[in-house]
Amino acid sequence: MGANPFIGQMDRLIVLVEKGSTQSATGAETINDVQVAEEWAYMQNVSGSEETDGKIKHLITRTYTIRFNEDVKLKSNKLILIDESQRYEVIHVIEIGRKKHLEIRVKVYE
Repeated sequence: MGANPFIGQMDRLIVLVEKGSTQSATGAETINDVQVAEEWAYMQNVSGSEETDGKIKHLITRTYTIRFNEDVKLKSNKLILIDESQRYEVIHVIEIGRKKHLEIRVKVYE
């Protein structure tokens, strides 16, 4: 488990969204992003690797540490994390301390 970061280390502005759907006047359903939270975070690269399954894919795994947010903890792996227009799939959310911070583990294939 990660440690509590210093406030100066939380220097990345991230947005956490979930998929939502709305219905138009004609009844067509459109899927869009619903913002859950916008937080300052401390980012750490965990690993990166390449896979060759017909084509080369790069897997990037990171952790982001944010201040405790009840909505983020409840929705955990249903969320998508956006950092500098790159979208990451949330794998797991871990509570650090007693309602102090959350560690968000994410991955993306490029």
